[in-house]
Amino acid sequence: MTMRRAIRTVLFALLGALALANAAAQEPSQQAPLRIYDATELTPERYTVVKRLWVESWRTAFGVSAHRESSAAIAELSAEAVKLGADALTDVVCLDDRRAWFGAGYFCYGLAVKLR
Repeated sequence: MTMRRAIRTVLFALLGALALANAAAQEPSQQAPLRIYDATELTPERYTVVKRLWVESWRTAFGVSAHRESSAAIAELSAEAVKLGADALTDVVCLDDRRAWFGAGYFCYGLAVKLR
């Protein structure tokens, strides 16, 4: 009987740890968004392009991540760039698609860059 109780305790502890890890992974990052440079502020030799966000994937032909506010769209773009190891964003464009048929909202795209 004590063996069952020990196994049950270990199982509950593991499930609790997994739940905490999942909650921490889904929480938005608390760090400030990356700096966004205008296209005229940086010369191409001052940075390396990490990735062109939201335009390199074939999935964007079918849908994009849209938000009610442009600040939320920029924050998501910045968070994606941080995941890729970028230092900044440049050539960022935000579009308001709320008046379209499906009324998606704001979506942004740009370059995630590593400064030299």
